[in-house]
Amino acid sequence: MKRFIALSSMLFVCLLAQANQLTMESVSEQILQAESLHQKARTVGHGWVITLKLIEQAKAALADDQLIKADELSKRALGTALASVTQSIKEKRVWRSRKPSS
Repeated sequence: MKRFIALSSMLFVCLLAQANQLTMESVSEQILQAESLHQKARTVGHGWVITLKLIEQAKAALADDQLIKADELSKRALGTALASVTQSIKEKRVWRSRKPSS
């Protein structure tokens, strides 16, 4: 019985791992999201150069069928894009506090 439970648990873990497998489409979607956020940040002057580099590297890795590397790079690009948008929102609120009064 214990062996059956152990095997069932291993099968369940394997099924979960397969359900979370990377696909070209999922990584492409992450890249598109990063590009969209990067463009949003650039419209207010807060697009980070590193985000664009990460997006380009993720696209290159995806083109070379390096799915895991492309996934990691696209997640980093998405993270930096989100951080740059967050920075732009914060800057919009606090810039006046740094402006010298006349």
